[in-house]
Amino acid sequence: MRFAVVDVETTGGAGDLNRITEVGIVLLDDTEVVGTFHTLVDPGTTISPFVQKLTGITDEMVQGKPQFQKIAEEVAELLRDRIFVAHNVQFDVKMMRTEFKRCCISYDPPRLCTVKISRRFFPGLPSYSLHNLARSLELPEFNHHRALDDAMAAAEILKLAYDKVGPEKILKEVKNLPKTR
Repeated sequence: MRFAVVDVETTGGAGDLNRITEVGIVLLDDTEVVGTFHTLVDPGTTISPFVQKLTGITDEMVQGKPQFQKIAEEVAELLRDRIFVAHNVQFDVKMMRTEFKRCCISYDPPRLCTVKISRRFFPGLPSYSLHNLARSLELPEFNHHRALDDAMAAAEILKLAYDKVGPEKILKEVKNLPKTR
């Protein structure tokens, strides 16, 4: 299976008015990392003070970075023919779909949520937030709320689940798979 484990940081919540400020992608073929992508993104608007404090990403940091339209084709190519994986996948896929739509790129990938597979395959943990889950699964510490670090942590969680239950059970958790003939 080919996965793209994605994390985005944004100017605010998942509303259509918010924009992506950082993209991190880890490409996996089964459980092997075959590539990564990371960039800060100029959202063309200000980042809320709450988000600046949460992520450490400031308006000054994104100034002069590419706007999403400049990286859209490259990101779309990286994601093509891969299962979109994220921790709370609906947020990340909605933000990515919204940004792609602004660039006239249609995007509705098969998707997999590491929160859902963690609850299913690692039941009974005290918390399924990315940071706490990584700690419970004894993964290395990481700089949370930064896109590539979060994507790497989610990729490690996916790899643990994949190794524990196998590809068939992981595939059953994927939503929006294209119909095979």
